[in-house]
Amino acid sequence: MTNTLFPRIDYEFKDDKLIELALTHKSLSTINNERLEFLGDAVLNLYVSERLFDTYENLKEGKLTRFKASIVSRENLQLVATEIGLSNHIKLGKGETLEENSILGNVLEAIIGAIFLDSSYARTIEVLDKLFQDNFLELVEEKELKDSKSTLQELLQKKYKSLPRYSLSNDSTNKLNKHFQISCFVDAADLISHGEGKTRKKAELDAARNMLKLIESQ
Repeated sequence: MTNTLFPRIDYEFKDDKLIELALTHKSLSTINNERLEFLGDAVLNLYVSERLFDTYENLKEGKLTRFKASIVSRENLQLVATEIGLSNHIKLGKGETLEENSILGNVLEAIIGAIFLDSSYARTIEVLDKLFQDNFLELVEEKELKDSKSTLQELLQKKYKSLPRYSLSNDSTNKLNKHFQISCFVDAADLISHGEGKTRKKAELDAARNMLKLIESQ
């Protein structure tokens, strides 16, 4: 089972009882993953804090805290869990579902705790690097490009004495795998750009970046 559960991160448990426990929700049994979730949450927070501290030497505490919050958020953990197909393996009690709750993210934390117990912190870091590599790449991109929404707003206020307008074009009906499409309107210049992302904010940033490129090309 571990080979099919972790093809992306290339991890196989030595003790299958740990992964079985990590996948067992409290709705199914009193012997469940809550303690592993507690441990995994602590390991994940330490990992993200260390990684941010080492990567962004010039960032102050407030910015580091914001970056960390975005990576360990319920929303992001749900997305990471969905990407590795975790929903196909969770053991739920009768009547329990994965809709409109944080079970997926909680189970991901339990698995992180199980990996830590099954191996070592160093090995767990290797796994987490693969699981969260996209998040850190996005943070690097954000740091390099700054906030395109703020840049666009400043430009439009100076050039047109107006602000951009954002509209949700479409979002997936699958609540476990959100995908947003945003349109950005600059009415004063009769311009429209589009952006996509796993969250509305990321889609708006993408649309703002594309609008900046559109304005520069005129």
